[in-house]
Amino acid sequence: MNSKRLSELSALVTSSEFVRWWKELQQARVESETAKRDWNELLSQVGTVEAQAEVMQKEAIDTLDRADECENAAATAQAEAAELENKSFRAVSEFEQQRFRASETWYRLGGSEKELDELRDAYTKAPNRKSEGELQAAERSHRHLSEQYSREEERKEKLWEEVEEIWARSAETNLRMAEQRLLGKKIRREAEALFAAADEKRKQAIGLRGEAERGEHRVEAAAKKIRATLDAAKERFGSGVGTDFLYFRETGNQEGALCVSLIADRENYNVEVQPLSIYSLDARVGVAHLEPAREKITPPTPTQPPFETDTQQLPGSRIA
Repeated sequence: MNSKRLSELSALVTSSEFVRWWKELQQARVESETAKRDWNELLSQVGTVEAQAEVMQKEAIDTLDRADECENAAATAQAEAAELENKSFRAVSEFEQQRFRASETWYRLGGSEKELDELRDAYTKAPNRKSEGELQAAERSHRHLSEQYSREEERKEKLWEEVEEIWARSAETNLRMAEQRLLGKKIRREAEALFAAADEKRKQAIGLRGEAERGEHRVEAAAKKIRATLDAAKERFGSGVGTDFLYFRETGNQEGALCVSLIADRENYNVEVQPLSIYSLDARVGVAHLEPAREKITPPTPTQPPFETDTQQLPGSRIA
């Protein structure tokens, strides 16, 4: 690390060679920031696409479960429909038997009514104890058959209502079964589409991750370029090289040093730091305490009038 006076360093900073180097450093930093920004964007896209793939995968699984539920519901409805069909066969058979019993009773009731009419006519024409007894017996038999027919007919109507109810339930169950089957197929196709979309998202994420890896290499290359540009300052200008400053020993001051700022920073140092401005510092303290560089002036001899101050700021000591 060479030693320089402030005037020499000011001249160096404004030289064409240093200006070219400064432009190289700025270009390397721009490339680094662009590479970092692109890399971060790619990483964000990778995270987004992978999250989308996971959401689609979960949705596909949930949708597949819904398809299974529909198919299970269709199978349950099919079993219920088969049971109802068997039940309807039994109910129709029972109804037919009851209808036969009711018809038989109706025929007997008709015969009883005819016999009753004949006995009434005979009793009216020739009333006697025998015809009266026969008429009373016929009336009792007719009432009994009439009551029996009413019971058989009521039983028949109830059985028919049961048959119609079973048929209605069977029709509804078959319709529900058909709908659940088709719905299951429809939802299964949706699940397959979601699985395919999730696979596409995963492939997209893999591609983006590959781009992100290449972006990371570009970031590393840009950082190396910045470091190489900074290291070049050692040979080109004889400086010590940090990350944000170039350092020089201060001529005539064993403990002092001069530095050239390579950044702008208004918050992290004891003074506001500007690019290419020159600052003086204690080599033991470093940039923890900076002061704007001022040229040291030799104290006056006794024959010379005293100066009011012992320092004078050189024009150009702070170069923006």
